[in-house]
Amino acid sequence: MESYLLHDANASSNFKIMMMIQKEGMKGYGIYWMILEFLRVQNGYKADVRILPVLARKMRVTVATLKRIIFDSGLFEVNDTTFSSPGLTRRMGPLEAKREANRESGRRGGLANQQRIREGMASDALPINQTNDINNSPSISPQRETGKNEEVLLLPPEYALNKNTHNYEGLMEELQRQKVTVIKEINAILRLTDFGKLKGKIWKILYDINNSPQMKARIVMPGKYILKLLQN
Repeated sequence: MESYLLHDANASSNFKIMMMIQKEGMKGYGIYWMILEFLRVQNGYKADVRILPVLARKMRVTVATLKRIIFDSGLFEVNDTTFSSPGLTRRMGPLEAKREANRESGRRGGLANQQRIREGMASDALPINQTNDINNSPSISPQRETGKNEEVLLLPPEYALNKNTHNYEGLMEELQRQKVTVIKEINAILRLTDFGKLKGKIWKILYDINNSPQMKARIVMPGKYILKLLQN
């Protein structure tokens, strides 16, 4: 339930949404909810406007269509660098309040545990049990946190959008062309290539694949194949 998204049963009756549907059709309504799903997993429920070309390719729509829905419908808040959904932010308020309460409760519990240990009030088994509880807690276990986010596509840091040093969009297009579709593999490739840094090893790998139909035909799992070459 960590990544749930509340959906108002009467959302389609919202005036702004009705006007958007009248202009864009039900396809626009689907795009609207895909944008909300994307924003839901972003920090602060907002995203950099420079990600729109990548997002449009992921949704298989034109950038112009995506911009009309985000910039012209009145359903999103846009400034020079980011866009967000006031409605989504408002609906996520209760979850954020619950998270803050849990963090505060955990902080107080941690202080209390430390105090008991310092005073020698806890048994010898208590620190072991506490360690096991911490290791099994999904909120602070790095392994579990990574597992939970494996289906979320990594977004490029700001420096990776500099076309003088990186070609993030070109890399994403190539991975799509090579039929690399597993999010976990895409994220691993993005990390290993620093999000498509120019003159990196990935570009020779892709060049060799594209210029050898025989090699390409033999590749059964392209994502794993590219990762193996990157790690060698």
